Amino acid sequence: MVEQSVALPGMDESVFCSDYSQQHALDPGGTALAPDVMVLVELAEPWPKPVGKHAGLAPLVRVAADHGEQVRLLAAVPQHRESLRLISLRPTDGGMFRRQVTIGDRPDEDLRELLADRSGEFVAADDHRRTVLICVQGSHDICCGTRGVELADQADAELDAEIFRVSHTGGHRFAPTAMTLPDGRMWAYLTLTTLGEIVQRQGNGAEYAASSRGWWGAPTGPAQIAERAVFAELGFDLDTRGRSVDVIADDDGTYRATVVLSDRVFEVHIGLGREVPTIRCDAAGGLPAKPGREWVVLSPAREIQ
Repeated sequence: MVEQSVALPGMDESVFCSDYSQQHALDPGGTALAPDVMVLVELAEPWPKPVGKHAGLAPLVRVAADHGEQVRLLAAVPQHRESLRLISLRPTDGGMFRRQVTIGDRPDEDLRELLADRSGEFVAADDHRRTVLICVQGSHDICCGTRGVELADQADAELDAEIFRVSHTGGHRFAPTAMTLPDGRMWAYLTLTTLGEIVQRQGNGAEYAASSRGWWGAPTGPAQIAERAVFAELGFDLDTRGRSVDVIADDDGTYRATVVLSDRVFEVHIGLGREVPTIRCDAAGGLPAKPGREWVVLSPAREIQ
């Protein structure tokens, strides 16, 4: 198992966190969001850090916390300022359910109504209508506020996709980051070219696996690493299938994951990799830094009977 550590920048250095991550080839795998339902809340910027302190979002945070599912609220730059929306995005086998309501005088009640309906319009993972969520929250991180905004502007101008500029989705050290829908996969270190190829589903998809943070239908951590290992084998074909991931911890500190598809089953052996600090962006020595570890696939995804 890999046990080496990634060194912090020198105290005389102030580097951007995404530059630091790319310099050390930090693996974004296992860091994707994994909610039961994600809700976009169209709110005009500026957004505070954390975004939940926004006056328009605070009452919705309480509703989400009281709901019986794991709800992730994301602020989104309004697409039509005269009619603000709540948009729910819910993972399901082979795609997602999408539903939206117009925000009225009681946004908290609007959200309760939205969350009460666990279905909506089904959009298949290989549907030609693509939606992209790009983190642009500069109040949370400089890299997202610069590189994320630049990517969103380029994507709006050049890609045949619905682009949402959203608040913090985690993983700002991998900026620019995005989630593509309806497949529900998160991505790191994006360029317009790479994002365009992913949106258009060029090639078989497997070549993009190293840029994947994970799939929203699997829990953050080893389960997303296992699902990504199968994605590396099957490519975009995996996104059209229902799947489940079961992870068992071994006594030696490694993990064995079983990825079950409708017609195939894969086993993936996973361990802990390098110690990889999350540095503070553009701060001397990257301090204060947060500790972290990478996950590594110890053996390729193996199909079992």
